[in-house]
Amino acid sequence: MARVRISTTVDQDRLARCRRLVGLSDSKLVDRALSALLDKLEAAHEQEVLAAMPYEADPDLSWVAPRAPDLPYVGEVPDEVVRIVEARRRRDYK
Repeated sequence: MARVRISTTVDQDRLARCRRLVGLSDSKLVDRALSALLDKLEAAHEQEVLAAMPYEADPDLSWVAPRAPDLPYVGEVPDEVVRIVEARRRRDYK
């Protein structure tokens, strides 16, 4: 990663709190802050785009899958399959 030197002034108390809580160098604190800011800005941008162009309005994204024919099944469900399904249901519906 290419690095660039910056010079700035920041809130002294906030910087001291971050140093105490995180224990990183100032450059790593700034890198983390920039990453957090980018994440927040990208999320806000995505929300704005979704609000302006919702999935429901896009014919390529809002299609409904046609009903497929039922699959034929012959025979009893194996006991092992029943046990697996029951265990998953108990786990998922607790």
